[in-house]
Amino acid sequence: MSIESKKSVQGVSQELTRLEQVGLWIHEHPTTIKVLKVAGLVLGVALIASVALTAPILATSVVIGLGFTGALLTLASSVALFALDLIVPPHHDMKHHLFKPNQCEGGRLYYQGDVPVLSLDSDDPFKAGKAHGYLCGEAINRLSKRFDLVLHTLGGQPRADRLKRTLFAMRQIIPTEYLREMEGLVQGYDQWAQEQHWWQFSKKITVDDVLLLHLIPDSLNFQPGAFESALRKSSVETENRNISQSIAVGCSAVIERDSRTGFRFARNMDWPSFGLAGAYSLVINRKHTNGLLNTVEVGMPGFIGTLTGMNSEGLSLAMNVCSGGKTSALRGMPASFYNRSCLEKCRTVEDVKRFTHHQSPLGAYHLTVADRDQAESIHFYQSNQNTHLIRRWRKNQPLSTLNCRYSPEPNCAMHYSVERQKLIDAFFQDRNNRPLEEVLSLPYVNNWLTTHRVVMEPKTRSFRVAFDNAFAGKAPLHEVPSLRLLQTSTNN
Repeated sequence: MSIESKKSVQGVSQELTRLEQVGLWIHEHPTTIKVLKVAGLVLGVALIASVALTAPILATSVVIGLGFTGALLTLASSVALFALDLIVPPHHDMKHHLFKPNQCEGGRLYYQGDVPVLSLDSDDPFKAGKAHGYLCGEAINRLSKRFDLVLHTLGGQPRADRLKRTLFAMRQIIPTEYLREMEGLVQGYDQWAQEQHWWQFSKKITVDDVLLLHLIPDSLNFQPGAFESALRKSSVETENRNISQSIAVGCSAVIERDSRTGFRFARNMDWPSFGLAGAYSLVINRKHTNGLLNTVEVGMPGFIGTLTGMNSEGLSLAMNVCSGGKTSALRGMPASFYNRSCLEKCRTVEDVKRFTHHQSPLGAYHLTVADRDQAESIHFYQSNQNTHLIRRWRKNQPLSTLNCRYSPEPNCAMHYSVERQKLIDAFFQDRNNRPLEEVLSLPYVNNWLTTHRVVMEPKTRSFRVAFDNAFAGKAPLHEVPSLRLLQTSTNN
């Protein structure tokens, strides 16, 4: 690397460190921050309480001032307790188990060490979905409330009941088995909710609510509200542009080849945790006897699509969202369902490429795939005439796919951010035997939206994960017993 390049990399690293230093410190010191916030709350309540005691001896204006200050401080502290968790999500230690182990027909929820695993062993999609909804009911309740508040109440995005035409049309392009699984999920969740005490205020959810959640990975290119209202083309394009420029982070996928273990697939997934989603992440293990391949995936309760996963043949994949132009027609499945179809039906990278020849996804995104012999990144709708482009791993050239989500645009290329690419290039040129997973802890690559850290090896079928509400790229990796989980089920 030239001296100029090294200076550029160092400048990027130092600038990012300054920008993220406060956020990272808050994330790593949750107890200190909570003490400060609670102290403000206690002080505010104390000032309000003091009004009754001081009223007889102090001037009226002073008493009013104390009461007003106390009320303001109490309100500010209460808002801070919630708002700060959204802006800088609190650290989650995987040793803190949030899920309650349980089992029912079609599935089992348990911990493997500190890794929560949801095992779904029914070929009946409705039964599998029902087990998912019932076993993860508490998590679905908390997550749906938080997402509804942030995305719809605060963010102003339309709820499912205002998108009936769009969601009806979407149902026509989603495989029936996935629709049935979502129906089962809602019924299982309803069963869980009926067993709870009334004061827990379980949120009511519908199949359309679940379906709308699965459109989040496509949201840079497909806005259901704009599609529903048939907004003018210029309005939709402006909305897409504003969204893509306002988000300054994105997923990362890096693949190298080791002479002993074969391809190694390191992946950070950036997903808005809103203070909860990282802590409630889990491994979903799907077992089949109907010809579909068994899978292990990084998932979230209430979400049946695939973002990162491996199947029993070792085929591994991960998606990165991207802003590749607006999607004005329903030309294929939403990305998460498309990924799941690839994982359950394809044995090799070549199979995935054949699948793409016959069926395309809803909109533009990056899909990185690897098997024992090949590794490629497929960039949907990002080549000439809105076609797909493929980049392949080459010897001694790690394959990187890094979302281009930074402004100004000259710092972006189709499949990467210049800032992150420079840092990763420097990592490999001055590596000194550091393991690949350390690339996931680099600045920009690891950020306040990074909730999942995953390292997969298609040849050995090794699968390691780390979950956190933010900055998960530096969290300790936990081994998932993927060889056992990917074995053929005999319990259906």
